[in-house]
Amino acid sequence: MSDVPVSVTNTAEVIQPVVESSGSIWGYVAGGVALLILAGFIAYKKLNTPAFIINRVRKRNQKEMQKQGVENSDFMIDLDKLFDSILKYANENKKTGGDVIKIIAPLNDTARIKTPRDMYQSMIYIANDIHDVALARELKNKSKQVKSSSSLMNGLLKRAGV
Repeated sequence: MSDVPVSVTNTAEVIQPVVESSGSIWGYVAGGVALLILAGFIAYKKLNTPAFIINRVRKRNQKEMQKQGVENSDFMIDLDKLFDSILKYANENKKTGGDVIKIIAPLNDTARIKTPRDMYQSMIYIANDIHDVALARELKNKSKQVKSSSSLMNGLLKRAGV
């Protein structure tokens, strides 16, 4: 006599055909991998747009300015004008998010930006680079008026790592 109860033997007979009939799971694995790749591709396309990059930079700058308590300053208005111009330029010329990052790279150059006037000079350089002469002229006039010891500019320079 066997020590295995009869009910276990009957259950094993029923389960074995179910397991054998379920087939391979590799189809499900391949389908899951394909879905992950598709989701990654869609996310990359969404994240690599100029509008997404500009909005992320604006949010980071706005958060820093709120910490400083100067979110409604002339500099923020000028920076928003520059970002609007960059976005318009990028959309007209079918630029990607990586191209936009290269365009705004002078704003993060800690070796060149030592004073608030240098920050405006970087903005002027970007405006000229994207062929927005009117904005470059306006920023040039403002750069002559900027105070070198304003708390806003000190906050931006601190954020830039200067």
